[in-house]
Amino acid sequence: MRPLPDTFVGFDLETTGVDVETDRIVTAALVEVFHGAPVRSRTWLVDPGVEIPTAASDVHGVTTEQAHKNGMNPIRATAQIAGQLWGALAHGIPLVIMNAPYDLTLLDRECQRHGVTPVTEMLDSAGSAVILDPLVLDKQVDPFRPGRRTLGALADYYNVPLTNAHDAGADALAAVRVTQAILHSAEDPRALRRTTRHEQVHGRDLGEIHNMQRLWFAAQSAGYQHWLRRTRNPRAVVNGSWPIIPARVPARAA
Repeated sequence: MRPLPDTFVGFDLETTGVDVETDRIVTAALVEVFHGAPVRSRTWLVDPGVEIPTAASDVHGVTTEQAHKNGMNPIRATAQIAGQLWGALAHGIPLVIMNAPYDLTLLDRECQRHGVTPVTEMLDSAGSAVILDPLVLDKQVDPFRPGRRTLGALADYYNVPLTNAHDAGADALAAVRVTQAILHSAEDPRALRRTTRHEQVHGRDLGEIHNMQRLWFAAQSAGYQHWLRRTRNPRAVVNGSWPIIPARVPARAA
């Protein structure tokens, strides 16, 4: 069995909304975790340059006025966030991101918007990069568990403290600890009457797990899309790309 690395880095964004193509970063955090304990962190408050909707402020607590008064210029902030993320990837430190296609795609679009090297290019350059997504991992090892799969729900299930949900730093740390709990679990004694698949991650090489998550996420998304089309919306489309959604290609003029 391969031992887990001593160090992981958690990454999280809080944003103006949920559209990765148009919404903007409001706060960001990178948290370095050594043997389960946070040892270093970097956080950003960003002035997104657009209004922060009340619905978003109600979630993360940052208003347009606060971001405009105290937030960093979005170009500078995006460059710093992307640079710190690249540093972790380039040094081979496992990067943990809950629902990676959302955070990484939104950051990638911010990079493109502000003339910063896109995340897609960073990932292409860091050939040995390891990204771990606790949402994908949890669905893979315990696919039949009922209930929600939010970070808060996963933290409760894996007995991980999360005292300030939707604070980027708190969420990044909790995501790392949930991921470590999943990777450490050879089996789940609570799953008495359902089939689990912990052997698919326990003791496996993290690079191998990184690659497998692409297939797992695609299958999970296809299953969800099938359910949506059967029960709610016959035209529903669910993203199946991981860890980043490809940029849209503008249609050519006739």
